[in-house]
Amino acid sequence: MRASAQPLLEPLSEREVTVLRFLPTMLSNNEIASEMFVSVNTVKTHLKHVYRKLDVTNRRDAVRRARDLHLLSPGVGQARRELGAR
Repeated sequence: MRASAQPLLEPLSEREVTVLRFLPTMLSNNEIASEMFVSVNTVKTHLKHVYRKLDVTNRRDAVRRARDLHLLSPGVGQARRELGAR
């Protein structure tokens, strides 16, 4: 089993999940903060927690791991690969 398929030891909070769902959109931290009506520092704090809980160091890996864990819907490329595998 790949390490990325391991379940989370500590669940994401509701606000962490909200921030996580913005990551595939490629919005900046400032834009995410504006959408959530919070400060950019709050977004950065949530991101640090998300990265720690997902055991990743950047947005791309966070999105990939979240998709592996079914916390995010598959991306276009991933969905195409899965359809081709059928």
